[in-house]
Amino acid sequence: MVPLINELTLSAAIIAGLLAGLSPCTLPTAALIVAYVGGSGEVSRLRCFFLTLSFVVGISLTLAVLGLVASGIGMVMHYLPYIYKILGILMVVMGLVVAGVLPWNVSLGQDSLKLFAGSHKGMIGAFLLGIPFAFLASPCTLPITTAVLALVATKADLFFGFWFLLLYAIARCLPLLIVGTFTGLLKSVLKGQAFLNGLNKFSALILMVLGVYFTFFV
Repeated sequence: MVPLINELTLSAAIIAGLLAGLSPCTLPTAALIVAYVGGSGEVSRLRCFFLTLSFVVGISLTLAVLGLVASGIGMVMHYLPYIYKILGILMVVMGLVVAGVLPWNVSLGQDSLKLFAGSHKGMIGAFLLGIPFAFLASPCTLPITTAVLALVATKADLFFGFWFLLLYAIARCLPLLIVGTFTGLLKSVLKGQAFLNGLNKFSALILMVLGVYFTFFV
C-alpha cells in the first residue's frame, strides 16, 4: 500500500462516505429504487438485498472511475498556484449548499429513473440506476461528493483517486444497503429525521471549515 493510502486517509474516506450516506434525503431513495426495479408484488428480503447490492455496485464503480478522472484532471492542473484556493472556495460553496443556504435542485425523480433504467428491471436495472445516482443522488449528497472529487484532484495521483473514491463509495452505500434490504427500517430512520438533519448540518460545517483552511492556510 502506497504512503498516500494510510490510516488517516482510510478514516477520512469512510467518515465522508458515512456523512453522505446518512443524509436525510438519500436513505428514502433506497426503498424507491427497490420498488421501481423490483416490479409489482411482494419482494423478498433476499431479493431486496441483491437488488440493492447491484445498485450499490453501480454507484461504487462509477465513483471509482470518477476518482480516476478527477485525479487525471489534477495531474494536468497540479502546478497551478491557486489550486488549493479553488478547492477551498468550492468546499465553502458546497458546505453552504448542504446547509440549505444556497439552492440546489439536482436530484433523481421518477422521470430520471425511467430515463436511466429504461425497460430494464431486476439487478440490471438496479445497476444502471446506480450509475447516475453516484453523482445525481440528492442535494444532500452531491455537494459532499463534489468536494471529495476536488480534494482527490489536488493529490494528482491515479491510485489514490481510485481507491479513495471506492472507499468513500462503500461507506456511503452501506446505509443504503441496510435500508434497501430491511425496508421496514426506513420508518424508524424517518423517525430520526431530526438527528439526520443535525448530521447534515455537521457535514456542512466540516466542509466550510476545511474550505476556509484550504483557502487561507495552505
